[in-house]
Amino acid sequence: MTGRPTRAAATLMVGAVLLGGCSPFAPREPRHTPVPDEEIFEAVSQIPGVESHTLVYNTNFGYTGYAGDVIVSQDADPSCVLDTTLALLWQGRAYLSVSVRQGDEFTTPQELGAGLPRATAFQERYGPSTDDGILREVDPPACHTTAPSQ
Repeated sequence: MTGRPTRAAATLMVGAVLLGGCSPFAPREPRHTPVPDEEIFEAVSQIPGVESHTLVYNTNFGYTGYAGDVIVSQDADPSCVLDTTLALLWQGRAYLSVSVRQGDEFTTPQELGAGLPRATAFQERYGPSTDDGILREVDPPACHTTAPSQ
């Protein structure tokens, strides 16, 4: 009967050693503090050409992330508006599934660059996401393209 408690104690000791990285004394990674959604959504409303948006952060089972459309005026550059919107949302929480609607036409992240909307492509395009909860100005690539001469 003495073998059973000894084995249990040995098992607990091995488990404690293996879980040592999860102990309250282990160093922790810095916490990511996203920019509040309301602040980002307000910044999107202020992008030139934006008439309205339906942006939300979903927490549905099987899908978590930003979704919605940004509706722009006919004289707006939809690629620039989408790129600016995505760069702002990148400062918030994970996953972005957003498009820009101009009349009956939609511009999606895939049209801006290869790999979008994967997180690694966002990081390559906009840099690391902020972790201090402070919204920063953005200057996305699609806003620097020049129209072809006619």
